[in-house]
Amino acid sequence: MILGHITQPETYAHLPEAFRRSLAFLAETDMVALPTGRHDIDGDNIYVNVMAFDTQPANEKLAEVHKEYIDIQFLISGAERIGFALANDRNPIAKEYDAESDFYLVESMEGESEIIMSPDMFAIFLTEQPHKPGCNVTTSTSIKKAVVKVHKSLLA
Repeated sequence: MILGHITQPETYAHLPEAFRRSLAFLAETDMVALPTGRHDIDGDNIYVNVMAFDTQPANEKLAEVHKEYIDIQFLISGAERIGFALANDRNPIAKEYDAESDFYLVESMEGESEIIMSPDMFAIFLTEQPHKPGCNVTTSTSIKKAVVKVHKSLLA
């Protein structure tokens, strides 16, 4: 997991080109005005899903894990708690892998940590790293966020 703020490009200037390109898109685009839905940056190699929803209690959510795409979670508005952990085969699977949607769900994460996201922060979750976005910080709140999907082959 990599954590950063979009207004601090010097802190992520050394990241791989695919990440820098994705973060440049987020920094240069009016994300508040960008409508919800999918927006291609580089076809199926890099694209962004923009969504708006209300956060939920963490104990009511399952963690997601991806095999093909790296997530760059970017908060546009609101406040959000994200739980995360390292890859671990002891995390009990709640929903088997869906190759078309590139995810499976785990019931719990061994060694779970949390971060609090505020607008313009991003968190990068590599493949196989479980993460539980969209959780309440204190109470349910409306958020708008973008999730950039970067195919892992771009880092090979």
